[in-house]
Amino acid sequence: MTYLTGFHAMEEFVQSGSTKGATLIVAAAGPRIKKILELARKAGLSTRSATARELDTLAPDNRGAVIQLEEAPSSTELDLETWLRSPLPANALVIMLDHIEDPHNLGAILRSADVFAADLVIMPERRAAKETDTVARASAGAVAYVPVATVPNLARAVELLKEAGFWTYAADMGGQNLPVTELSGRVAVVMGGEGSGVSRLLKERCDGALSIPQFGHVDSLNVSVAAGVLMYELRRRLGPPARA
Repeated sequence: MTYLTGFHAMEEFVQSGSTKGATLIVAAAGPRIKKILELARKAGLSTRSATARELDTLAPDNRGAVIQLEEAPSSTELDLETWLRSPLPANALVIMLDHIEDPHNLGAILRSADVFAADLVIMPERRAAKETDTVARASAGAVAYVPVATVPNLARAVELLKEAGFWTYAADMGGQNLPVTELSGRVAVVMGGEGSGVSRLLKERCDGALSIPQFGHVDSLNVSVAAGVLMYELRRRLGPPARA
């Protein structure tokens, strides 16, 4: 059993329509919770009342309400090769995660992927954060909307993307300066794991590397922040998503 506690995550989950087997448990009745209750009624989501003590036992970080789930909400899971054979927009944007192990980082990246309309997020089967309630909270509910492909081999995934007409880049501090790099067509960017960055093998497979200009005193950005900056700039340069 798992619990969603963030207001934003609960709202997005209810509105996603994938509420089978879920229950909204309420111990308070503030304005935000009343809004969630109304959304739940419209969605046909089961609801029940509870004492504050019971809710604290179920989910200590609750804010007066939780959504109880049999398992953590997950993204739309796609098969990469099948997806690449489908009609893809000329300005498709793909984000590949090279062993992101912190669920908070994964959630934040998925949130940015939803905001900036990434067409797909690719993750490895091993040595990567899994979709949990922590990921759902960190993504503010975006986990319910972002298409994800889980693959056994990231290097092979890069080759498949290139064959499908994608320009592939590794996010790397030694790469080309993002603002002055010419970008067009379909683009895929590999974000490296916390501390280790993009693996040497993946860098070698990519067409190039991109870096974010930095002017402060710390030596790098957190991977989820860097991913958000890159996705913003890439979507700005590539143009609005075809589905917008």
